[in-house]
Amino acid sequence: MKFVIPGLLLSLLAWSIWRESQDRAIASGDLPELEVTRGWALETSCQECHSQSQSFAETGHALTLRPASDPVLRQLIQSLNTTPAAQRDSMQVSTEGRFPRVQHREGQHANDAELDWCFGSGRHARTWVGTLPDSDGATNLLEFRWTWYRDVDGFQVTPGQPTELDSGYYSHLGVLFDQPKARRCFGCHATHLPVDAGQIQVAKIQAGVTCQRCHGPREAHVQTGGSIQEHRWSGLSRDEQVARCAECHRHPEEQTPDSIHIGNPDIVRFQPVGLMQSECFQRSKMTCTSCHDPHQTMESQNSGGIWQCIQCHDGKQDDRPVCGSGQLDNCLSCHMPKVSMDRPVRFTDHWIRIPSEKPLP
Repeated sequence: MKFVIPGLLLSLLAWSIWRESQDRAIASGDLPELEVTRGWALETSCQECHSQSQSFAETGHALTLRPASDPVLRQLIQSLNTTPAAQRDSMQVSTEGRFPRVQHREGQHANDAELDWCFGSGRHARTWVGTLPDSDGATNLLEFRWTWYRDVDGFQVTPGQPTELDSGYYSHLGVLFDQPKARRCFGCHATHLPVDAGQIQVAKIQAGVTCQRCHGPREAHVQTGGSIQEHRWSGLSRDEQVARCAECHRHPEEQTPDSIHIGNPDIVRFQPVGLMQSECFQRSKMTCTSCHDPHQTMESQNSGGIWQCIQCHDGKQDDRPVCGSGQLDNCLSCHMPKVSMDRPVRFTDHWIRIPSEKPLP
C-alpha cells in the first residue's frame, strides 16, 4: 500500500502536467487536438442549449467539408462531363456508384479514381478529393484537377495546380499529396479527424469546422449539463484568439519575411497575415471576431466595415480621423478591397490601409 499512494500521486501529477501542457499547446495551435480520441460530444447536443448553433449550421465553416456522395455535389461534378475542358482532357465523371469516379483515357489505356470528399462550402469554390492508401496503409490524398468556382458558375483548374497537364499530375487526374499533407488538408476542414498508424479513419471524420473545433471536445460539459466549463475560447488572450483562427487562415510566422509586403497579392488569401500588419490592429484590441461573428453566415451579418470602423474612427481624436474623402459607408471598398487571384476567386484584403499605399490589382 505504501507504494500505491505515491504512485497515484505521481500519476495525478503527471496527468496534471500533461493536461496543462496540452492546454498551452491548444492555445498556441501546436497540438492536433482534432486527432485525439477522447472527450467528444455529439455535435447536435450543442443545439439543446446554444441557440446560435442553429444559425452556425449554415455557415461556411460548418459546410467546408462534405461527403462527395451528397446529391447536390454528385450532380454538380457530373456537369463537368459537358464542358470543353473535360473533352480536351479525355476525362469522364461517373456517378453510378456511392461516390463519383473520374476517368482519364488515353488510347486504350485508362486511369480512374474515386472522389469521396469535397472541400469548400461553395461560397467561393468546391474542390473534390479522393483518399488513397499508400504502400504502408497510410492515407494519401488525390486533389482533383478541376474545381467549381461560384464567380463563373463553372469549372477551372484547381488553385495551385499547373494549368497544363504535366508529369506532376497523378494519372492526369490531379495532384497526389502524401499522408502528412493529407492530414493538414483535412485538419482545416474537419473538427474530429481520427488517425490510426497514418491511416485517416474516414468513416469517423466529423466533417466541417464545427463547435468543438474551436471550443474543444465537450463531452464532459454535455454530460454534466454544463457544470464543467472549459472555456477554451473566452479564456484566450487576443494573440491566442487570432492564432486559433490562423491555424487554418495562416499566421505571419508561417510566411517568409520577404513575402509580407503590400505588393504581394498571394498573402491576401491569408487574412491574419495582412490584418496583423495593419495599424488598426496594432493600435487597438481588435480580433477577428471584432468584425466576424463565427456563428452567423457572412450574408446574414453586417461585416461591411462601417459600424466596426466608427468604433474608433469617430473623429473625436486626431489620430483616429473620419474618412478624408467624405465617405460615410462602404469603408471596405477602399480600405479592404477584394483582390482577384489567378483563379476566378476574390478575397478581401485584410491589410487595412489607405488606397495610396495599395498597388495590388
